[in-house]
Amino acid sequence: MSQSEEEHNIPDRETCQKLTEQFAEITGTDEACAQFYLQDRDWDLERSVNAFFEVSQTGGVSILHDGDAAGIVINVDKKMVEVLSKAQPTTEPPPRFSFVTWNLDGLDDHNLKKRTKAVCKIVATVIYDSSSEEDGSLAKVIVLQMWECPDIVFFQEMIPETFSYVEEKLPEYMCIAGNVEGYFTATLLRRFTVYFDSHKIHEFPGSLMCRNLITVNAHIGPLKLLLLNTHLESTVDHAAERVKQLKECFKVTLEAPEDTTVIFAGDLNLRDKELEQLGGLPPGVEDLWKTCGSRKECQYTWDMLRNSNKEFPGRFKPRSRFDRIYLRHSHPQRVVPVHFGLLGIEKVSGTQTFPSDHWGLRVFFNIRKL
Repeated sequence: MSQSEEEHNIPDRETCQKLTEQFAEITGTDEACAQFYLQDRDWDLERSVNAFFEVSQTGGVSILHDGDAAGIVINVDKKMVEVLSKAQPTTEPPPRFSFVTWNLDGLDDHNLKKRTKAVCKIVATVIYDSSSEEDGSLAKVIVLQMWECPDIVFFQEMIPETFSYVEEKLPEYMCIAGNVEGYFTATLLRRFTVYFDSHKIHEFPGSLMCRNLITVNAHIGPLKLLLLNTHLESTVDHAAERVKQLKECFKVTLEAPEDTTVIFAGDLNLRDKELEQLGGLPPGVEDLWKTCGSRKECQYTWDMLRNSNKEFPGRFKPRSRFDRIYLRHSHPQRVVPVHFGLLGIEKVSGTQTFPSDHWGLRVFFNIRKL
């Protein structure tokens, strides 16, 4: 179904409100829960009510499909119903949002469940960050108080077991998988702040590692987003294929509508000389590590000098900026990146391992009002 057809199925605002109130009255829930069920069922009240009572009694899993793309697997069980019932619905879009991308190293089974559990805990934890800088005689203190979980999360190197675990532990997120077997990427959207519109899986025909690109169209209030999550071909030996994949990702980024903000991120396995082969970043595309100040402590995302998950004998410890976040602004510009930091830099409690051999990246954005 095309996006225009999907929009055609949405009733007018007055009808939506009436259906929401009827669902809440019948089920004894609230409008937040009602909107979740109704939106996923084309605002069909009877189907939505039946689905609610079926899930409330039995729990279970629903699988949605978007054309011939991989399925969106949504864990709709009693735990989710409980989470949804506590949500506070609002018609006012948030003034800011946060973004995370992280390679979870799902192919390494050492402490895998403990590491994945730690990732879920980090994602679900309240974030407080602050920094200060001197500007001549004026001390600027930038305090970021983000009392919310990340609104958008990109994961790479997930496997079916870790994907299912994340779904179970983070029911407040809609989970979109890039595949259903092997290892793959996943994009998570936080319910009631980020609304899903559509998605597509772009296969890389030359990949020997089953790599692809997930694109998700979503919105936060009037802010339109195109989200590109990928894990490009690994190792030095596959640099030529990686550059081809990167070129394709930039093409998708640049072809997005002018009114849409594009976030392109993931484990790109990128070396700077490979980016130079393409002539550097395309015009209008920003590297958010650089945009946010190029802090040295955030430069290396796969850092074997600080991260001991992988053993490298000898004194040499490789350090690379494999994981990156690129931004292409809409016109007019709607978002302002205000902070770039790292996640997962502490060892998992009770182990000698970090959550992953990669650090996670997080960016906070302010949303401009038009």
